[in-house]
Amino acid sequence: MARIPLLHEEDSDLPEETRAYLREVGQARGRVVNIYRAMANRTEAARAFSGLAGTVYRGKTSLGPKHAELAYLTATVTNNCFY
Repeated sequence: MARIPLLHEEDSDLPEETRAYLREVGQARGRVVNIYRAMANRTEAARAFSGLAGTVYRGKTSLGPKHAELAYLTATVTNNCFY
């Protein structure tokens, strides 16, 4: 069980800003992974994180998407970060 609640965009009890954020993430990524669901508990922090991730991983780069993903995965394995 998660210690931080994982929020879902279908939950009508959530503030509209939070639901909108989760919908935006889902549209941009194709699905909402748990890190975004957890971070949505603080929507302003989640938006800041999304902006940083977008700049670092999908910003202007000389790498194509496949090579960028390979670099990301290589760094992940090298640093023993398996989430």
